[in-house]
Amino acid sequence: MISTVIFDLDGLLADSETLHCRSYQDVLATRAIVIEEDEYAEHWIRCGLGIDEFAEARGLDLDTVAVRRDKAVRFKELVANDLEPMPGAHQVLERIAGNKRLALATGSYGADAFSIIDGLGIREFFEYIATKESTPRLKPHPDPWLHVAERLGVAPAECVVLEDAEKGVIAAERAGMVSIAVPNRFTRDTDLSQAAVVLESLDEVTLTLIDSLDT
Repeated sequence: MISTVIFDLDGLLADSETLHCRSYQDVLATRAIVIEEDEYAEHWIRCGLGIDEFAEARGLDLDTVAVRRDKAVRFKELVANDLEPMPGAHQVLERIAGNKRLALATGSYGADAFSIIDGLGIREFFEYIATKESTPRLKPHPDPWLHVAERLGVAPAECVVLEDAEKGVIAAERAGMVSIAVPNRFTRDTDLSQAAVVLESLDEVTLTLIDSLDT
């Protein structure tokens, strides 16, 4: 029986990948480094890598600690002014709340994640929230999903994962969890074949659909 639904955050509930990308673009531009959206999508979203790996791949002599610090400041500014929910985000939480246990697992740092969660006013929906600091390994490793299940005391087979990105879908499969993919403009052309179903929007996520995925 499906008892628990675990949500991703960036690009699924919040249109925040755009803000993450803009933050890096703005901060790197001050260092005369140009990064395009498709490069950000490939490196950060699809591959799940960070600024250290970016600097290494580009052969850049870059103070990545300073970049992360400046990026966090710029991201906070953008969240305060430009944060938007993904279509259907509040509605899907309201549909499922009270019928399933809800949790969230994101690869973002806690400060970034909670600025988004609180900016959207959705913290109250989740029984537990895992961030980058919660597990040593992030998606596509199964650790974030398994960590949430362990904290809630539920079996992986009881969980449905909602994700927008390939790495999260892969992580769910490795965790022994079924997943629903709702891609966005950054992830629409990636391999989401390991998801049980791929939808156009969160409006299509219903309790009937979730319960139908019970294996």
